[in-house]
Amino acid sequence: MNEVGTTKAYKEMMGKYESVPFMSKESVDLDHYVTNKALDGLFYMVGQEEKKIRTDPAARETDFLKTVFGE
Repeated sequence: MNEVGTTKAYKEMMGKYESVPFMSKESVDLDHYVTNKALDGLFYMVGQEEKKIRTDPAARETDFLKTVFGE
């Protein structure tokens, strides 16, 4: 995120936000947030693939999957 400027843009945005009177100080770890969202997406995709493997015998392409799910 540093390479593409995301971190710098986020810090600039938060600096402007925090300079507004009566606004609370937000403490958001951008790296942590992005990592968690990426993992959420990864596990969603794994779940979709598992659902396909369980319901569609043609999706069981490897010998291992055929053994595990029985074909």
